Amino acid sequence: MNISWRWLRDLFPGGELVLDARELADRLTMQGLAVDDVRRPFPEISGVVLGRVLDADRHPNADRLTLCRVAAGDGERQVVCGAPNVEVGAFYAYATEGARLPGGREIRRARIRGVESFGMLCSAPELGLEALGSAEGIWPVPGVGERDLGRDLVEVLELDDRILEVDVPSNRGDLLSHIGVARETQWHAGAEARLPDRQLDEDGPPADVQVVLDDHEGCPVYYGRLIRGVAVGPSPAWLQVRLLALGARPVNNVVDATNYTMLECGQPLHPFDAARLAGRRVVVRRPRSGEQIVTLDGRTRSLDPETTLIADGERAVAVGGVMGGLDSEVGAGTGEVFLEAAWFEPARVGRTARDLGLRTDAATRFSRGVDPGITAPALDRAVALIVALAGGRAAEGRVGEGSAPSGRPRIELRAKRLETIVGRPIAEDDARRALESLGFPVQEGGEGTLVVGVPSWRFDVQREIDLIEEVARTTGYDRVPAVRLPAPAVATLPTPAERAVARLRAALSGAGYDEARTPTFVGEAVLAHGYEVDNLVEIRNPISKAERFLRPFVLATLAGAVVHNLNRGASRVRLFEIGHAFRPRRGGGVDENRWLSLAATGPSRPVDWSRPVEPIDFFDVKGTVEELLSLAGVDGVAFVPTERAFLHPGRQAGLRIGAREIGFLGEIHPRVAEGWGVEERLVVAEVELEVLTEERPPVRLRPVPREPAVERDLALVVPGQHASERAVQAVREAGVEDLVRIEVFDRYRGPQVPDGYVSLGLRLTFQAERTLTVEAIDERMDRLVEILQNELGYRRR
Repeated sequence: MNISWRWLRDLFPGGELVLDARELADRLTMQGLAVDDVRRPFPEISGVVLGRVLDADRHPNADRLTLCRVAAGDGERQVVCGAPNVEVGAFYAYATEGARLPGGREIRRARIRGVESFGMLCSAPELGLEALGSAEGIWPVPGVGERDLGRDLVEVLELDDRILEVDVPSNRGDLLSHIGVARETQWHAGAEARLPDRQLDEDGPPADVQVVLDDHEGCPVYYGRLIRGVAVGPSPAWLQVRLLALGARPVNNVVDATNYTMLECGQPLHPFDAARLAGRRVVVRRPRSGEQIVTLDGRTRSLDPETTLIADGERAVAVGGVMGGLDSEVGAGTGEVFLEAAWFEPARVGRTARDLGLRTDAATRFSRGVDPGITAPALDRAVALIVALAGGRAAEGRVGEGSAPSGRPRIELRAKRLETIVGRPIAEDDARRALESLGFPVQEGGEGTLVVGVPSWRFDVQREIDLIEEVARTTGYDRVPAVRLPAPAVATLPTPAERAVARLRAALSGAGYDEARTPTFVGEAVLAHGYEVDNLVEIRNPISKAERFLRPFVLATLAGAVVHNLNRGASRVRLFEIGHAFRPRRGGGVDENRWLSLAATGPSRPVDWSRPVEPIDFFDVKGTVEELLSLAGVDGVAFVPTERAFLHPGRQAGLRIGAREIGFLGEIHPRVAEGWGVEERLVVAEVELEVLTEERPPVRLRPVPREPAVERDLALVVPGQHASERAVQAVREAGVEDLVRIEVFDRYRGPQVPDGYVSLGLRLTFQAERTLTVEAIDERMDRLVEILQNELGYRRR
């Protein structure tokens, strides 16, 4: 929020403020209202006064030059002017001899085509006021008169102002106005800030515009006033300059008056061309199905049913609290103005502004909360200013209805509690004075207690602790003593789940993986890569339209981090991420779970001259997943066939414990990898984190067997697809006694094996606390082969 130091000064009695702009900025910052910068709004100039052209004759020696006689308050001077728009009787910025303009330009007496020129008549850009006039002609200064003749232009237009760039907290909508910041200044000024008196004369007939308030929820209060006989034109120079200094673009005297009032007291207003209101009606309602409006920026916008709409008897004319419509805009031909002042529900305005992509000054203020007590007074102030600037007659009385939210709390402030929180005693009189300087009415409550009323503009104050903050920051945060805490801070012990996550991180780091942190937002492009979700979880108010969904898998964004590293020259990438993923829940709602995701590409081992380079494959990452499962103490995980579209067919598996799927593993489909720009194999895995961090019974250690293990090899002919996993699982489920390990050491397809089958070599290890004889091992092997042949159809080779 840009705040004018001169404007603040005008709000205090006598127009005096004891602090200069820089000192005030420091005080406000120490008070908790950060001022990011103090700057001059305009370039520095000197020696420029307000002059009036008395005569303008043709230059005797040049067709395109004018010889002007200029009055500047202390006599008359001859000035040669090359601008085509010189008018006799008009007031201009006159740079006298020795004047300095922006850029260090100095004005001196000159002889132009044989005629002496004493100074120069200036264009707006030559004064650093590019927004107020063209460089093609001199600038006729509007809104000045004889009383200003010869006065320094810097003084007349307050060009030496200082602008405070205030960083307004999101819960302090009252600070988006000069009167709001002036209240914060009262403690330091020792005086009460007040809005200047502006008398409204209601000398016109009653208004004939009818207001109908149908949307009481979105707009509890709606008032309007009618002004007849206005003459729309440029605002006076002082008003244009003041708006320009604060970053507002001058438009015309009517619109500028509403913006001036908004910047002064925080109440947004909107003027309508009353002649263009069909039926002379203003209706505050919700939009009809499919209703649209062309807003002031010229864009056609579709309206959500939750929008508060301002309409006339036929069509929409404004989006309540956000922006007006083009069809009822005030322009040069406007003769009647209907001025709106309303109180719109903050959450409704904020949601509408986000949905429409419109961040206007009005929407910013309404969404943060506008003082409901200023609505009617601000309307009257703006009408009085419009009449003063544009003429016309204000109709008698306001039209409209409604009542603003009331019942602000009264809060007890205990002196003991104040001292405990602030850390030092604060006298009751100081606490009272600090609160009253901010506009809080205070009464004695007895027994060291103050009863404090909350003013209508302070929505953020609800509890005693809020009042304590107000007293502490006003009397000075720098006076809060530095006190050692009564007891040393003790870090909380990590939970079992946190310790489990730490072990997983350490294990993956040891395996060569780096941890990544990626955002949870994805765009529709994720669907193009075949993610198997019925639909994605859509964000109602996304930060970016291009990423308006929540990721269904952590992999959806982790893969992007892999591509990012590959594009920057990395050849061997190993990343993992522990994060949240979101999927729609049947019947409504969203399931949010944490997952451990792995992604790996490039050589399986660091490149070394002593061995050939081999790309990473499915089994490398499968081994890493098995190590993590073993570390977490998870037993009984089966790797089962799956058909995920984004994974390579035949090089993927699902992780299951019984019927529950806890994750997946596989190589990214070449088509998907190509779309990402990945030329190497990209192998990924994702495991539900809850499974890896569940508390399990402590591991029981067993003594190392004293008897040696016995190994036997078994060759089986089995169906070809997923043969290894199924065969190992079948042998394990056969329940053969003393069988402690199963390994696949050979896989063969050839002439001796039927089509669709594969020959597997299994190495079986038997071990027990007793010596296993050859006969006992043979008996176990025969029983195992019998089970595999009779129940599963496997054949011993």
